[in-house]
Amino acid sequence: MPTPISLTDCPSLINLMLTGDQLGASFTLKGVRCDVVQVEGHACIEAVTPDFGLSVIYPGWYAGEHGAPARVVIVGDIQNCLQWLPIDPVDKRALINRLPLDQIDKTMFTLAV
Repeated sequence: MPTPISLTDCPSLINLMLTGDQLGASFTLKGVRCDVVQVEGHACIEAVTPDFGLSVIYPGWYAGEHGAPARVVIVGDIQNCLQWLPIDPVDKRALINRLPLDQIDKTMFTLAV
């Protein structure tokens, strides 16, 4: 299930999408292949490894509509994904607090950031 997060609460996700805009539809970031997909004005960054998959959906990104929360989906090894995710540690904590995790996992992932 996608986790909504306001981009004002996690501004590094904006930088992640801007990196995608600069580097093109497919690029490698910190050793992980990433793809940017455009669907009906929305943008989606997907990063997939054998250990985890990450999708971040930016509603209205290409349509010039801003303000809707991004949607984040992580499958597989969440800790490896969070360690790889090239965003500010403060923003990682904001994301961790919104992911559907039990309190023990939230604490462990927060300490690992």
